Amino acid sequence: MGAERTSRTLPVFVLLLSVLGGALGSAVFQAVQAQLAAGMPPESPPLVILNLADAVRAGQDAAGIRAMAERLADGGFLVLDAQAVLAAPAALYLGQGGEGRR
Repeated sequence: MGAERTSRTLPVFVLLLSVLGGALGSAVFQAVQAQLAAGMPPESPPLVILNLADAVRAGQDAAGIRAMAERLADGGFLVLDAQAVLAAPAALYLGQGGEGRR
């Protein structure tokens, strides 16, 4: 009888978690939209993760990938690789006006 009860309550639990996750995701989305509408940047920048090593092994130009990462950073994206930050918006660098930026 315990196994039957568990098998019936599991879908209800999963459904409840899905609804709560959707509500939380919607609230976060609305908060970011409100910040953007008010002319404020979101608290954390959008994130792009690249696998630079695989791209270079596949024959793509590392300099071209770096240039793309810099363009994304200029657009406000934080660009990461598995081993390093490839590019970031100037506001994320330490120092005033992006002094730490290379």
